[in-house]
Amino acid sequence: MRYRNFILNAFFIFFAQYLSAQENHFTDESTRHYCACEETGVFADSSDLLNPGKKVLETGFKMALIDKTIIKGSCWDFVNEVYRRSGVDEKKTAVFRSQKKGPYANANMVKPGDWVYHINYQYNNIEHSAIFVCWKDFKNRIAITLSYAGGNRNLPGKYGEYKLSSIYSILRPVFNLSP
Repeated sequence: MRYRNFILNAFFIFFAQYLSAQENHFTDESTRHYCACEETGVFADSSDLLNPGKKVLETGFKMALIDKTIIKGSCWDFVNEVYRRSGVDEKKTAVFRSQKKGPYANANMVKPGDWVYHINYQYNNIEHSAIFVCWKDFKNRIAITLSYAGGNRNLPGKYGEYKLSSIYSILRPVFNLSP
């Protein structure tokens, strides 16, 4: 367990250092959103059991990069399985709900570990489900997410950059504390 926490924290530290080493040409307002994962709780103490978003990110990281778990199906199937294995599949709070054509969520609403439905501008402008990790470029709405390409591909989930200017649904994980 300590080894797993060490590996997860090492990855997040490496990831944040890599991203923060990139040039930052943004205004003060967007600088605080530049993959500032430390500010958003990703680096919270590994004993922080009350942060379901952190649990979702840890589970997704383990599935995608350590175990290379393959969940054949759609992007939705992958995100749903990460939530299920995190213990938050049945208990999610709808922070924002709309339709594919809009209106779209305010970018300030999304938090690490949230399940976001958005328009995938990099791939035929189709709908896509992903787990939000952090903002790389808040001003231009470029985010780091964890997702699966879908199409029943024989691939694990992966981290990537997506333009999240058209988020039409945000679900936030909540622990189910009932027995």
